Amino acid sequence: MIAEEHGGEVPASMEELTRLKGIARKTANIVLGNAFGIVEGIAVDTHVWRLAHRLGLSGEKNRDKIERNLMEVFPREKWLAVNYLLIEHGRRVCDAKKPDCDGCVLNKLCSSAFTFPHNMK
Repeated sequence: MIAEEHGGEVPASMEELTRLKGIARKTANIVLGNAFGIVEGIAVDTHVWRLAHRLGLSGEKNRDKIERNLMEVFPREKWLAVNYLLIEHGRRVCDAKKPDCDGCVLNKLCSSAFTFPHNMK
């Protein structure tokens, strides 16, 4: 489709990118932000999904709804950075199976820091 419909150029809009097979909002957000400096939303991958729930930023299960919730919380100029910050936090501190709540800079804001079995006193 890129070759045939876009002259070999990656499209620079959410609408055109999400028309490409296999491209949903998550990937389109990353491509737009990194390749074109266009910020349309917040890419919600596994880490972002998990942390949005753990931090109480969203109770939704649908990635598009989680994205909308996050977009309401963070200012637009931070949307691209939010994705990468949450991913790194999810990898280094708030691991899926064994979060380091004691070493987390967000633990005073995070209700999950007090609900994981290993954190119960």
